[in-house]
Amino acid sequence: MDEKLKAMINIFSLLRKANGLNRERANFYGLNDLESMILIQIGMNEKVKQKTLVNKFKAPKQTINSAIMNLKEKGFIGLRTDDNDKRAKNLYLTDKGELRRREVLVPIEEANRAMYEDLGEENIREITRYLELLLDSISNNFMKEER
Repeated sequence: MDEKLKAMINIFSLLRKANGLNRERANFYGLNDLESMILIQIGMNEKVKQKTLVNKFKAPKQTINSAIMNLKEKGFIGLRTDDNDKRAKNLYLTDKGELRRREVLVPIEEANRAMYEDLGEENIREITRYLELLLDSISNNFMKEER
């Protein structure tokens, strides 16, 4: 097998393993990985809209909406009309969601901080930069496949 192809397969294998570990971590707490990220995001910000989550997580609107509806059904989040834009809805943590955040998400956030410390600021910046490069390359080459 060609070395370039092996290198790309290795990158995708590592990403798959990282995603699997993150999914496992969220499942341990009874959430899926997207739901846990959404709860963390809502817990960190006062006004969060679905559109913000779509842009932040680069996920389809329908996928984000399904996760939001699951969290709403579980009683973790609610929707409130935005004061400035009556057409827009802000997501917020309910009392149950706030309790869940303290029980589940705080340990996840602490683990994330520990990982940040393990890796260091410079490595975090580099990893982020390289992952953004990879995403751009995948996107560009996927478009070429479509043609």
